Amino acid sequence: MRFSWPKVFALVFAVSGSAHAESDSSVTLGGRIYTDQYLTAYSSPNYSSGILQSSLSAWMDFRVKPSERTSFLAVAQFDAFLKNLSQNEKASFSSKIREGVFTFQTESTELKIGQQIIPWGKSDGVNPTDYFSAKDYTLLNPDEEVKRLGAPAMMLNYTPKKGASPVTFTGIVQAAYPQTKLIIPNSAVPTGVAFQKYPNAPAMFQDNTMEYGGKIAYLGNDLDLSLSVFRGVNHFAQYFYETGTNQILPTNVQQSAVGGDLSFTAGAYVVRAESAYIMPDQGSENTPLYGILQPTHWDTVIGAERSFFEDFRAQIQFLYRYHVGYIDPSLISTPSPALTLAQQKIARANALLLNFQRESNPGATFRFGYASDSSDWNADLFIVGYFAKGYDYLVRPQVGYKPAEGWKLTAGADLYGGNESRPLGALKNNSSLFFEGRYVF
Repeated sequence: MRFSWPKVFALVFAVSGSAHAESDSSVTLGGRIYTDQYLTAYSSPNYSSGILQSSLSAWMDFRVKPSERTSFLAVAQFDAFLKNLSQNEKASFSSKIREGVFTFQTESTELKIGQQIIPWGKSDGVNPTDYFSAKDYTLLNPDEEVKRLGAPAMMLNYTPKKGASPVTFTGIVQAAYPQTKLIIPNSAVPTGVAFQKYPNAPAMFQDNTMEYGGKIAYLGNDLDLSLSVFRGVNHFAQYFYETGTNQILPTNVQQSAVGGDLSFTAGAYVVRAESAYIMPDQGSENTPLYGILQPTHWDTVIGAERSFFEDFRAQIQFLYRYHVGYIDPSLISTPSPALTLAQQKIARANALLLNFQRESNPGATFRFGYASDSSDWNADLFIVGYFAKGYDYLVRPQVGYKPAEGWKLTAGADLYGGNESRPLGALKNNSSLFFEGRYVF
């Protein structure tokens, strides 16, 4: 679908102006404008200028409620980059419809159709059951939700007893999967052959691009839980060697999953858990790319959080990933020694990018935050690390200040470290100091 931005804005402002004149509260127009400046934290020959990203962005948020049962949301996003990770030496501009969703509601049902972001899961930062959304990690921003990507989808929620039941049934059909875009370190790029970093955009309504899922959720006074199933595509691209063209190409592998999450209160603590068993089509023995692509795996997150002194909160989560039928890349073998070497290199690159370098991989996250209704200051420290041999970690401290209504200034750092043969350690050159200025209207 093609959009004419001048016509879209003319329509939006005409409608919002008419709504203001008639004091029609069913139409609202808002948004945000923000700038992000990211500088390298360490000296690196890859970024001689010291700038990782310099950007100016704007969101236009248009909401209309034509009737009691219907509503429409459209969020247009515009990004101007003086420099970024995708086009390091070039200025660029992009625009897109971040969300465009029509909603129809009754007492028991809610139907959403259109471009939408569907995040699932209750844990913080690491969500095994987040099947339907994706993230662009090459877009640097202190708010992880800004990186999140959606896709055209239809979602139906049904709550029995005219919405009074604690149980909700959800069904989702997604026209095509969104693609997670990773920061790819130089150490993951095989040499000697043509290499395509990112996959092409998937076509909609194809057997190998559509996604389906369902969830049963229970919402109680002190306990929330859900069970979910999924059939779709791994949004993280992996690589394979195409012998006919002597190229290394990215691919998004189809997969199935079952999972669940829960949260409950225990005194002053909030306990959360989330787990999924993920089964890629190429993840078991006797499949053509077994050992080269990520195998079947089980991801689990268990954590607890509590507030204290009113304005502070602390949280710790334990992470565990177990790969079923894991094979070390050095054991991959083909009739051709040259092909064997190439396949082993690609398997190691995939393992580095998707964090499946060992059969089991324990880790943890820690968050400590300060926020107060009586203060214009807030602060947050987030740490994630993995403890398998060759540990690696990310430390993200940030502090924010609100100088006036609608304004927020944020400064902080993303500091990667640990063994450089591990996923987070390999990104040490992308460690950064950042500043964001944001105005919400």
